[in-house]
Amino acid sequence: MFARCLLVFALCLSVLSVQAVEQAEISALEQYAQSLAHASADAPATQVSAQRALRRGSKGVDVALVRQRLNELGFALANSTEFDAELDATVREYQLGLQMKEDGIIDKQTRFNLNLTDARKRELLQWQLPQMHSLREQAPARYVVINIPAYTLAAYENGRAVIRSRIVIGKNDRPTPLLRTQIAAIKYNPNWSVPPVVIKNDLTKDGTLNLAKVQKHRLRMLDTEGNEVDPAAVAAAGETDLGRYRYVQDPGAKNALGRLKFELTASNGIYLHDTPSKGLFGKENRAASSGCVRVQEWQALASWALGVSEQQIGRRIASKKTYTEALAEPVRVYFVYWPAQIEGEGIRWYDDIYRSYLSPRGVNSALHTPGPQPTVSE
Repeated sequence: MFARCLLVFALCLSVLSVQAVEQAEISALEQYAQSLAHASADAPATQVSAQRALRRGSKGVDVALVRQRLNELGFALANSTEFDAELDATVREYQLGLQMKEDGIIDKQTRFNLNLTDARKRELLQWQLPQMHSLREQAPARYVVINIPAYTLAAYENGRAVIRSRIVIGKNDRPTPLLRTQIAAIKYNPNWSVPPVVIKNDLTKDGTLNLAKVQKHRLRMLDTEGNEVDPAAVAAAGETDLGRYRYVQDPGAKNALGRLKFELTASNGIYLHDTPSKGLFGKENRAASSGCVRVQEWQALASWALGVSEQQIGRRIASKKTYTEALAEPVRVYFVYWPAQIEGEGIRWYDDIYRSYLSPRGVNSALHTPGPQPTVSE
C-alpha cells in the first residue's frame, strides 16, 4: 500500500512540468483523491495512541502498535514491543516517503500521519479541494497564501509560486485566525506596541507589573498623554490598572518585529513581520507567536511586494529610520487551513494544530467560518 501511494505521488507530480504550478498543485491533489475513491472506512487502521515520543530504545505496547500500523501500510515487520534498529530504519523510510523530517522518531507529526487512514485523507481532500478552486478563481495575478497547519507561505504571480517561506504562527491559546486581507505597506525598523493580550498574560504577575519582563524586553511605558513612566515606580506602587499604559519597544536588533513589518488591512491586529528569533524556523512545530506571522524569507517577500531589489530593502533598513512605504498596488493575502500540501516529491499531510478538522463537523465548517479571532499582535 505504501509503495502504491508513492507511485501515485510520482504520477500526480508529473503534471508540474507542463502546467502552471498553481493549477498543477490542485491537479496533483485531485488525482491523488481519485486514487482514494474506493478507500474503505472499514480497512484495518491500528491507532497509535502514545502521546510520548517513541524512538530507538523505547519499549512497550505502544511500540507494538507502531509495528502493527506500519505493517498495515505495506511494510513487513516482526511482532515485538522493542524499538530496534529495524524499526528505526522502517520509520525513517516511512518519513522520507512523506517528505517529513527523517529522524526515526514517532513524534506528534509522525503519529498524526500514521493514524491518518485513506478514507480520512479522501474526506479531508473533499473538503480542501473546493476551497483551493474557489481561491484560485477569485485570486488576482499576484497574491500570497499562508497555510497555517503547514507553517508555510507562498507568493504567487501569474500562476507560479515565486517565493516559498517557512513561517511561525500563533500558539494554540493565541491562534492565527483565518483572514482575507492585503499587504498595504511596508514598515522599516518598526517599533512594537504591546497588545492587550500580551500585557495581560505576559507582563503581569499576581495582578501587578512584572518588572523583570518589562526590563528584559526593554519596554518603555507611556501614560494616556504620552508621557514616559518609570516601570520600577509602577511595580513598587503595586498598581493593578496596567491597561491604562502603553508599552512600546523601540526599533533595533532585538525588537519583537525584527527589522521589517508588513502592514495588513482589516486584519484584526494581525500582521506579518521579521523576527530576531531565527532559530524557530528550524523547528517542525512552529506555533510560537501571539497570533501574528513571522516570515523567514521576509526580505524576498518585501522585495517582491514593492517591486524593488533586496539590496534596496537592505539600504532602507540600514538607514535606521522608522518609516512606512505604501505599495503601489496592495497584494492580496489568504490565510488558509489546509492539511494536504505538495512538497518536494510528494504530498505532505499536516497535523491539525488548532483541532479544526478532527471531527466531520470541523471538516465541514473550519474554512467557512472566520475561525478564532484573537485581538492580538506580535
